[in-house]
Amino acid sequence: MEGKIRLALLGGDGRQAFVARRLAEEYEVRVWGLEGLEERYAPARSCRNWHEAIEGADAVLLPLPCSADGVRVFAPHSADAEGIRLDVLLGEVKKGILLLGGRLPETVRRRAEEREIRWVDYLENEVLQLRNALPTAEGAIAIAMAELPVTLDGAEIAVVGYGRIGSLLAQKLHALGARVTVYARREEQRALAVLQGAKALPLTDREGHSCLSSLPRGLRVLFSTVPHPLFSESVLREFPRECLLVDLASPPGGVDRAAASALGIKTVWGSALPGRYAPESAGEILGQTLAELLGELIDRPCFRGETEKGGK
Repeated sequence: MEGKIRLALLGGDGRQAFVARRLAEEYEVRVWGLEGLEERYAPARSCRNWHEAIEGADAVLLPLPCSADGVRVFAPHSADAEGIRLDVLLGEVKKGILLLGGRLPETVRRRAEEREIRWVDYLENEVLQLRNALPTAEGAIAIAMAELPVTLDGAEIAVVGYGRIGSLLAQKLHALGARVTVYARREEQRALAVLQGAKALPLTDREGHSCLSSLPRGLRVLFSTVPHPLFSESVLREFPRECLLVDLASPPGGVDRAAASALGIKTVWGSALPGRYAPESAGEILGQTLAELLGELIDRPCFRGETEKGGK
């Protein structure tokens, strides 16, 4: 291992084992917080504690999400009840180190800059977001298949938003025989949706009123991919009670879940679908993207332990 760049991989869900295995092809990888998953991430090395993992590390890799509570590193597989406080970790890693994480809290970014630690939020990487759309779309379909009493073939389904996830999801639903209606803001998105076999409607009318208050009859499931509060209590009052509402938007989501519950609307928040439904594929996607990202950063001074101030 002499001469290799050393990475400390801390915490994470089942995806992180496959991330560690992929990165171990090129780097010396030390792992903490994945108890019971050692066979999956060999030849990466398991550490007894996180202090051992970060010792001599050139880069620290935090999971996606970096933290579930904004205080500690997300580590559901760790046997350590105390876990790692993010502020303590940032106080102990050496200056000039490279810190990578998914959905890094603002407090972590500021503290890292104060300590002259270069940080990268890899969830903002466009390539990763594009690659992640596939397991997210398949996970969303798995939710619908598990929850609905009917086949998707012939079912009336709506997809709100036609970005990375919405467009791929609509195409896959159409291929399964579903009757898909897409709601999108931009005219070019609606035109593309029609070309790909769906009906398409605007999200708002000319007066700016939501079009989601008048959904198609017989709608069985609606997938919302827009990270804005589109489904407020007023909109949900008109929502068909027999329709399943699946919120795929990133936190905090696009649905007033308290109002939905009070109105008797069945809602599923499809957060972290890649890790839940396809951890190996999602881990390989993340590992490949991180390997490419590290390859771009590896020759920079900050990666060799020299101080480089200034965030991303």
